[in-house]
Amino acid sequence: MILEAKALSVGYPLPRGLFTRPAPLTVVHEVSFQLARGKTLGIVGESGCGKSTLGRALLHLLPAQSGEVRWAGQNPAQLSAGALRQARAKRQIIFQDGIAALDPRMTVEKSLTRPLVTFEPALTRADRKARAAEVLSQVGLSGDYLARYPHELSGGQAQRVGIARALIARPELIICDEPVSALDVSIQAQVVNLLLDLQDQLGLALVFISHNLAVVRQMADEVMVMCLGRVVEHAPAEAFHAHPRHPYSRALRAAVPEPDPGAERLRRGQALQGELPSIHAPPPGCVFASRCPEARPDCRATRPELRPQGAAKVACPWISQ
Repeated sequence: MILEAKALSVGYPLPRGLFTRPAPLTVVHEVSFQLARGKTLGIVGESGCGKSTLGRALLHLLPAQSGEVRWAGQNPAQLSAGALRQARAKRQIIFQDGIAALDPRMTVEKSLTRPLVTFEPALTRADRKARAAEVLSQVGLSGDYLARYPHELSGGQAQRVGIARALIARPELIICDEPVSALDVSIQAQVVNLLLDLQDQLGLALVFISHNLAVVRQMADEVMVMCLGRVVEHAPAEAFHAHPRHPYSRALRAAVPEPDPGAERLRRGQALQGELPSIHAPPPGCVFASRCPEARPDCRATRPELRPQGAAKVACPWISQ
């Protein structure tokens, strides 16, 4: 497997209190999955559910509180500094805002070739420039863009440069952290098609984080749904989109606008009711219980575990096969 997470929990330290020392805030709880070469895992959920935190932990940019991440069988937390640097070359990230992710003082050439200085120091400047032109061509931009600065790029062009920067070290795995959410719909489609083409050509494994279920449907082989830092459903993409099982998954699916105005009008009134629990004081039971229309008394008291339901794993004991 290119990537594995085993009961991975991640959090952040809280400021020290005046008279107390508060415990670290855990925002991702016991996430487990495996991802093979050439496959895509889609991670969906509301803002604040822990998707991006999980993505950074998968790259060992945040330390695990418990559990572990494995890259092709290796635990990055156990690697030496030199071995970790070389292993990172094969694991890259694409950020949400392409322009903000580029240094405004650097040309595209310098932004693209900087990783090569770290990962392949033996390359000459001419070699690095040639590699930069090569990856720009892969993402549909000409070598003329090497001399440009970020303010001279459109949003779509900047995101293509961000993809090129992720590709330049010839990775096996890319974390895509909402890479199309800041783009116009037409540009979104171009970037999604580009990522799919690159995956086919290079055999990339992708973790695709998104709010957009329509994009995830096009990209992902498996879908993992997160709610308040916990996985509530993990299913093959085809099974998930045909029949989401967890009530939270169904609520996310119902929030996707219908292209038919008549059908969209009939859906009014289906918005979730109730308040999202605080991540600082998560409920003892199901994290969705306070807003779930199907909640029972036990849901508020007992935290459900992921268990098999058909082709999926679902954290709800009341769902029938």
